[in-house]
Amino acid sequence: LFDKGWNRGWDAKYGGLYFALSPQEEVIDRDKNYWVMAEAISAASLLGVKTRDSGYWKAYDALFSYCQEHFIDHTYGGWYQLLNQQNERYSSKKSPAPKADYHPVAACYQTLIALNYR
Repeated sequence: LFDKGWNRGWDAKYGGLYFALSPQEEVIDRDKNYWVMAEAISAASLLGVKTRDSGYWKAYDALFSYCQEHFIDHTYGGWYQLLNQQNERYSSKKSPAPKADYHPVAACYQTLIALNYR
């Protein structure tokens, strides 16, 4: 599932994963959503640890670098919610209460747990 999502959903031009693919594996929503990136970071790290396949760590690095550049607010903290395909924010809105960056924090936490069990 991860490989198919990565191969069909990674935006080779602008980076990041598209929000949605159809059952026929066609991109149906080109926006980039913060929680999709966070969950993919977590999945890539867990797969990297379990399979020892360096390709998952390359995906992890690509996702984390992408988020570092486009989603994370380095001045005030938090992750912006939604970007268009060209990585422009629709608004300055961040994770709404009560989520408060649940997905990014959980993704980092899952990665730390996975690395401790290698």
